[in-house]
Amino acid sequence: MLKYSRYNHLVRIPDEEAFALVNFRTGAVARLSPVQKIVFEQAEDLPVSAKAIQKLRQGGFLVDYDELRHMRTQIFSAGGTGRALGLTICPTLACNFRCPYCFEQARGGRMTPEVQDAIVAFAQENMEKFALHRLTVTWFGGEPLLCPDIIENLSVRLMGICQKLGASYAAGIFTNGWFLTEENLALLERAKVTTIQMTLDGATPETNDHLRREAGGGSSFARIMENIKKLRPYAEDKAPHVIIRYNMNRENAPYFGALAAKIEAAARETGVDITAYPAKMDSSIENPQHIRDAALSLDEYGRLASSNAVLNIKTPAHFRGLYCMAQYPHAYAIDELGDLYKCLELVGRQEFVMGNVRSFRPFKEPAEGIENMDRFFETIFPEQDAECMACKAFPLCLGGCPRKRVAGERSCLSLKSDLDGYALARYRETRSQDK
Repeated sequence: MLKYSRYNHLVRIPDEEAFALVNFRTGAVARLSPVQKIVFEQAEDLPVSAKAIQKLRQGGFLVDYDELRHMRTQIFSAGGTGRALGLTICPTLACNFRCPYCFEQARGGRMTPEVQDAIVAFAQENMEKFALHRLTVTWFGGEPLLCPDIIENLSVRLMGICQKLGASYAAGIFTNGWFLTEENLALLERAKVTTIQMTLDGATPETNDHLRREAGGGSSFARIMENIKKLRPYAEDKAPHVIIRYNMNRENAPYFGALAAKIEAAARETGVDITAYPAKMDSSIENPQHIRDAALSLDEYGRLASSNAVLNIKTPAHFRGLYCMAQYPHAYAIDELGDLYKCLELVGRQEFVMGNVRSFRPFKEPAEGIENMDRFFETIFPEQDAECMACKAFPLCLGGCPRKRVAGERSCLSLKSDLDGYALARYRETRSQDK
């Protein structure tokens, strides 16, 4: 028996005598005239063979199966069939920035040759024993470009493993942008780094630098904007994709538009793919009081980030896998000591260590701490969370950030309080692609 999908959303299109029908699970979008809207509202009573009913079935607007059960099957199947090894590698947890909201556990020291050797052996063993055909590396920290020699050494050796095994290789980096010199950009090109993510939290030194603090007192805004220009020689086919994250709170929310305009201008000037997006600045009990006081609620973030936040959210078609790498079986974050974690945001926190790269083996009886791996897999499909199971936006977030769920929290999307805005944004995006 056909029934309406629980993920349908119908909204009036402004300035038009029509309605947008969007399904948040399948990503299907339809434009309905007033007459077609009436047909849709009577669809459950129409013959299954009717042409209109068949089109609604194709888009997932009408279903004859349990959608939650089907999504559960898709998600677990995706996790079980992963053929990639994902390594987030921190050459150091030291950093030359002192950002007041930072979650990272900064400490001195750098990765030893012994730990580097263990990472290479760990990668090769996992690639061979599980017949993995892809290796993805993310350089993280601290500030990874404090140790360019370690990035170079490990990149050469890990790429060599992939060449030997006939596997593909890809890399990205999270950096504060201070050390994006010509020399380091050439290094990142050799290391096959195709994505660079940096953060700016204002549109001028005055609005940015009190949040993005360089330890020596230099202007992080001026330095990063200048370094972006150094990407010009890497334009066209060999340029990395540069992503600028804007951590938004009540204080800096008004300046995102100005920063986005400057980034667009830099992209035109350099010929490099550079984009900026707003993210809700998280705050925790560990942050200074003024950071917590300036934190946005979910509704406030949704209003202030406006369409920029809506369009940054992935479409339902992207969610045929898991929420993030932390939930995949062959994904690990590794700190400079060789300690292993499931989430890069937990690197350096001893209570979340699940083993060390020098001794951890998938087929070996695990040592103390393995429950830190198990609890992440338990977040893959949060069936015990009644609010998530009833939420129309669930296919877009799949229960949200695993790290927060492990901590007993839930990270909802801002669109949860603005489903009309999201539906209309997706409708306009689809229409523009059709032109």
